[in-house]
Amino acid sequence: MNDRSDLSRGDRNRNDKLAQLRELLPVTNAIVGIDLADNKQAAVVTDHDSRVLARRTLSCRSWELGELLDWVLRFLARVSGTKYDEAATKDARRRIRGFFDTHLRGSPD
Repeated sequence: MNDRSDLSRGDRNRNDKLAQLRELLPVTNAIVGIDLADNKQAAVVTDHDSRVLARRTLSCRSWELGELLDWVLRFLARVSGTKYDEAATKDARRRIRGFFDTHLRGSPD
């Protein structure tokens, strides 16, 4: 009988990190990741276990994310069973854009 594990040290370390993240993120929450590039932006929605639920790519500049953010909010509303709230959407977009303007926006070409 072999006492060695079939997992590599890298696999064990990754699993340990994922276990720590699972403790921080409730099962009812989702993660939205946005990959910013020069002319092409991508968004992915994952569950608490990093399983991809939806993804979308859009050709636009990073400060033109309105359509992509609206898609994310509509998707989350649909899968969570909540209704689309225009006022909440505008507020979320304002806060997200404020973050991008403060921390990420470069000068337009």
